[in-house]
Amino acid sequence: MVVITKSIYEARAPSDGTRVLVSRFYPRGVKRNHFDLWIRDASPEPDLLKKYKKGSLNWMEFSKRFKAQLKSSEESQAAIDKLVELGREGQVTLLCYERQGEHCHREIVKAVVNLRARRKRPRRESSNKF
Repeated sequence: MVVITKSIYEARAPSDGTRVLVSRFYPRGVKRNHFDLWIRDASPEPDLLKKYKKGSLNWMEFSKRFKAQLKSSEESQAAIDKLVELGREGQVTLLCYERQGEHCHREIVKAVVNLRARRKRPRRESSNKF
């Protein structure tokens, strides 16, 4: 399973696979053909995002609260499950309006999706045959 991240403003590349917008709000100036799916529930709740953007929360506290949201919200859990499912079908590119990905929630979503995919991987039957 391969999940990558990009800004929604970056051009579509053939290697992107399924492009998924993981933003609560629609990015300005973006046409619908820049992405394939929009999964809002894989993004921070508006109040959490607002506090981070205003500087009331540093990156560490924002990350901690966003991960807690992803674990506790049924909608967020369903969104992560959908992303895992898409990842099993092929390449997935997570998109949001942030131009730099270093301190962006899409990196957290990527990590959570990858972790969930590893945990839900079917176990191999042990074989005693030689």
